[in-house]
Amino acid sequence: MSLREQLRDILPQILPASPVEAIKGTELIRLVRHKLPDDYSDATLRYHFSILSYDPSSPIAKVDQGQGYYLRLNKSESRNEAMHLGIFGADASPVDLATLRYARFRSVVERHCVHGGRYPFALMQTPGGHWELPDMVITDWDFEADNDDAPRLDETMLNLKRHLGVSTVELTAAQLKLSITLDSCNEDFFKTLSATRWANQGEILIAERVSDEALVETLRTLGHQHGIGITSLGLDLDLLDELPLPDDIRKMSAAEFESLQTLLKPQRISIGTHRSHLDWQHLSTLKKKHDSLSRMLRWLNECLENRKPVWPAREREEA
Repeated sequence: MSLREQLRDILPQILPASPVEAIKGTELIRLVRHKLPDDYSDATLRYHFSILSYDPSSPIAKVDQGQGYYLRLNKSESRNEAMHLGIFGADASPVDLATLRYARFRSVVERHCVHGGRYPFALMQTPGGHWELPDMVITDWDFEADNDDAPRLDETMLNLKRHLGVSTVELTAAQLKLSITLDSCNEDFFKTLSATRWANQGEILIAERVSDEALVETLRTLGHQHGIGITSLGLDLDLLDELPLPDDIRKMSAAEFESLQTLLKPQRISIGTHRSHLDWQHLSTLKKKHDSLSRMLRWLNECLENRKPVWPAREREEA
């Protein structure tokens, strides 16, 4: 039985019914440990409490203001609805589950970027990779000190840099992969190389940890030869399936996402080569072919005009 299923059984025995009597995470960890047959880390348990609190079918709810958890009541209707949708159950088709898994990973990457002061724009909505477009563009900004709490570009320095031809923002074109194997790594790599060659840097971000030494060596060699950065976030795919829905991940508070982030185990396989200039001619050609890239460029231009990046910003499928 998975930890998630064990907690579904255990938590109703522990949690108080009233939010007024909510149990803080540290105390809940102590009480849960007595009923679990296996030894889990504090971070793992705290993460599962937070994640389950987003699931309307789970027995745990989080107080709106302050800290603490309590028993979610009247959850049968919510659980039936969730099972009907196939979101937390097994009703969805394999294709739907793969797409949802990819969307969850994409949202985790977006939040991971923002947590590190980088601003992403997701282009592709389904897994598979593209020979001309990256899955995501990640922007890095040269912020000047300002009185605002929010990061912002200094107008005088921004105008001066424009006149001098100095870059204010740099673009990393990234491909997202749930996993990579020896059989697929060449195709995955060269798709990335093709789709990211116009940007300042190309990157492959892999959800699952790459533990095969032969695969690590192959990827490292390819990355160093062609200047592509490769990083695994070390996120178990089964655990990925237990995350909240993609939009809920994006709406998490900073503290809630930090709880999720403790389960990421980044593994740097190769460091990408930085290019000081974009390939404007190639970018212009792609812009005419792909509406999603045009929208990304408009978003980027709006951010520059407002002197600050805006997130969330994500390309959505058109009806």
